[in-house]
Amino acid sequence: MDLNALNVFITLYRAGSTQRAAKQLGRSQSFVSKILAQLREELSDPLFIRTANGLHPTSYADKIAPKIQCSIEQINLALEPEYFDPKNLQYITVHLGEPLMVMMGKDLINAIRAETDAVIELRQWRKTSNEGLIDGSIDIGIQTLRDRPQQLYQKKVASGYGSLTGNKNGEFVKLIVDDLNEYVELFRAVDEKLTPTILVDNYTVQQQLFADNYSYRFKLESDDSHKDIAVDLAIICSAARRHEAKISWLSELCQRVTLQSIANS
Repeated sequence: MDLNALNVFITLYRAGSTQRAAKQLGRSQSFVSKILAQLREELSDPLFIRTANGLHPTSYADKIAPKIQCSIEQINLALEPEYFDPKNLQYITVHLGEPLMVMMGKDLINAIRAETDAVIELRQWRKTSNEGLIDGSIDIGIQTLRDRPQQLYQKKVASGYGSLTGNKNGEFVKLIVDDLNEYVELFRAVDEKLTPTILVDNYTVQQQLFADNYSYRFKLESDDSHKDIAVDLAIICSAARRHEAKISWLSELCQRVTLQSIANS
C-alpha cells in the first residue's frame, strides 16, 4: 500500500472533509476523493460516512488511524537527517496563551533569535490554535493543560496561579483568556459572591486597572503550591510531529524560557 495514500487517510481523518484535507495537502479535492476510493477498495471498508457535519470515520477507521499515524511518524523520524541545525530553519510559529505573551514573549523571541535567523511569528493563543497545530501551520504552543483533540500532544511544564489583588473598594475585573475561561467563572471556586462588572481580554489593560479596581494577578510557578486559582501550563504540539527535530528543539527551548521566567518572577 502506498505510503502517500496512508498520509491522505490520516489527513482526511483529522480534517473531516475532502475539501479541508485537499487544502492541507496542497492537492485537489478530486485527488483526495480518488485516493479514498482506492483505500476503500483495498481495505474493504467505507472508512468514512458522509453526515451533515462532514465525514464521520467508521469504527474500523477509528481503530486503525492511531496505528497508521504512529507508523508514519516513525517512518518520518527514520528518514530525517541525523544532523539538525536550527540555523537552517526558515519560519517558526509559536502561539502563547494570555498573559504569557507579556510575561515571556520577549525572552522567547530572544532565545529563538540567538540560535536561528528564521522568521519568528509569535501570536496570542486562540481557539483556532488547536486546528493550526493539527494541520501544521503552527509549530508549537503554550497554553493551559486541558482536554484537547487526540491529535495534540501536551507536556506539563509549570503551573500558573492567581491571587486576588488591587483596590477592593473598586469593581471586580475579569480577564478573559481565549480557550480557557470565556464561559467559565474560575474565581467562583474561591468566592461565589464575586461578580465581574468589567471584562477585558488584554493582560496589560487588566494591570492598568488595578489602581482603582481589583482582579486576580497571575504569576508562574513551578508547582501548584498556590491554591487560589491554579492552572497547569503545557507545551502543546501535533502528536504526529512531536518527535520532529524542529519540534523537539523548539519544545526544549520553550520549556527553558518558561522556567527562566518563573525564576525571574
